[in-house]
Amino acid sequence: MRNAFRTSIASLSIAAASATAIPASAEDFSNGPTERRETEVGRLIQKLGSESYVTRVKAMDALQRMGLEAFDELHLAQFDPDIEIEMAARYLVSSLVVSWSKETDPAEVREALHEYGAQNETERNSRIELLAEFPDRKGVPALVRLARFETSMRLSRLAALAVMQQNMSDDEGIRRRNGKLIDEGLGDSDRQASEWLRVYSQDLSQGEYSAQKWRDLIAVQRNETDASTTQAATRSSVLELVQICATRAINASNIDEALSLARDNIDLIEPTTRHLTDACSWAIDHQLHSFVLDLRSQFQSIFDQQPVLLYGAAEAEKVANNDADAERLADMALAIRPFPANDAEREKMSPRDIEETAQAHLEIGISLQDRGLFHWAEREYRKIIENLEVDSHPSAVVRGQLATMLAELERHEAVVEILEPLVQRVEKDDKMKQRLNLMFIRYNHYRSEMLYHSAMAKIKTGDLDGARPLLIQAHSLSENPVDILITMYRTDGDEGWKQLVQSKLATAIRRADAEVQSAQVKSLANGRVGPALVAEMLNQYAWLVSNTEGDLQKALQYSLTSLELDADGAKYDTCGRCYFAVGDFENAVMMQKRALKLMPHSPPLERQLKQFEEALAGAAAKSD
Repeated sequence: MRNAFRTSIASLSIAAASATAIPASAEDFSNGPTERRETEVGRLIQKLGSESYVTRVKAMDALQRMGLEAFDELHLAQFDPDIEIEMAARYLVSSLVVSWSKETDPAEVREALHEYGAQNETERNSRIELLAEFPDRKGVPALVRLARFETSMRLSRLAALAVMQQNMSDDEGIRRRNGKLIDEGLGDSDRQASEWLRVYSQDLSQGEYSAQKWRDLIAVQRNETDASTTQAATRSSVLELVQICATRAINASNIDEALSLARDNIDLIEPTTRHLTDACSWAIDHQLHSFVLDLRSQFQSIFDQQPVLLYGAAEAEKVANNDADAERLADMALAIRPFPANDAEREKMSPRDIEETAQAHLEIGISLQDRGLFHWAEREYRKIIENLEVDSHPSAVVRGQLATMLAELERHEAVVEILEPLVQRVEKDDKMKQRLNLMFIRYNHYRSEMLYHSAMAKIKTGDLDGARPLLIQAHSLSENPVDILITMYRTDGDEGWKQLVQSKLATAIRRADAEVQSAQVKSLANGRVGPALVAEMLNQYAWLVSNTEGDLQKALQYSLTSLELDADGAKYDTCGRCYFAVGDFENAVMMQKRALKLMPHSPPLERQLKQFEEALAGAAAKSD
């Protein structure tokens, strides 16, 4: 009978720690072990279960000195039926000193991997997500490394999935190079994550989606969800693999395969509100609206209790041109979380209950607005306004939110109708004005917006004489009157009006440029200020000048610099306007499409894209 293993593994650990080990590096195994080394590793692993203590110590010492050259086989040995081999392998895998980065990695990748092995699993998870966010696939080699060598199976899969979610280049040569890079990084590893990446690499090289190969891999992963081994895939990881495969099928214009994958694996989705909401959001984002209806059919009792799920189903019906069914589901959603219908019901609800009901409808309204479902969002907002006093905090917040949405839709009269009761009430109640200020609700901002949209409504009807005084008042009340000034610049008037506008514009441009210089100085003097403030000031200057007059090339350069510092949808929108102002319609369209990708369903961005595309088409027609 063998000696008690608990005693021997402790001795082995001490002996291994005292041995002269060579620190292992992930690049030690970048091209895979040779056949001779694999045989040697396997023989040494078998010796970990030897009756002889000396043999076990020597085997462990040899394996530890090999470093990651022995990793793949040691990783498999963690599941060996021989308990002594299993425990020794687990110790060796966890004790390897790994340098996760290479000298050839970009600086930001090396920084992200600094002391990676010393972090807990939550922090390592964050590092993987950071690597996935680097542009131009900079983090891919490191992610492949982690998929191969990460001791946590969950994180190994996460790294592989992060690689597979990267954008695929249209250039065949680039795709092939990326595929070769992945293959070299994987070596001979046969972990689950490595198998995924090998098929992904083949797809890169061939420029297509290998539907059957992915189905086979998914089937293997599904079988393992029922296994009892510690290697078994989790339902959530298999579902994520399914969704990534479906997304890649969509990108390959194979919608039917994507929908089939989703339907075949619908049972992987847990029947909870959170998981069903995630599944609906994924399906809607990827234009698989019919799958949302499949979900409702299977989980109707949960759907019919949750507004967010009902609205998802309503959107799916709307896309399918089933307008009556869409409105019926939207009505069901609106009726959930009702406000008190009368005084008797109101007495049964505390002020806090009513406020929480308002907050629930506000959050739903915002989510609908973000998805471009403005009609249903407006109903949610108006339900709050109709059921709360005008001087309540939730009512004031919702009026501002609805007014902003209506402004983007160019429904100027409706903006005035929403803001006017609040403005009139505050004008009569100084205490309410103070209360709103304490809640960071700026009364003058609301007054300015009401006056501005009153002016816009008059401009719409051709009443420029009535609009100009309102624009002047709105400009004087606004803390950030750039858009008002742009409208003033575009509004025709007599010589006095033009001189007034030119004076205000010249002052605004000088101030905007001075704010850029000030932000740059602050950024140099105080690192905490960061590039975001500089980018915002650059963007404001560029937006003002590109929509009016001035140094257009400077505005374009400012805009491009702002994108380098802190890119977002609004800044791409500005850059599109700058290119349009200098007559570069092709780049204007390209930038505007990028803006819409980051801010989908934005009415102002969609209107500007239409303007740019018409200009590009007109220029092309003239050149012909």
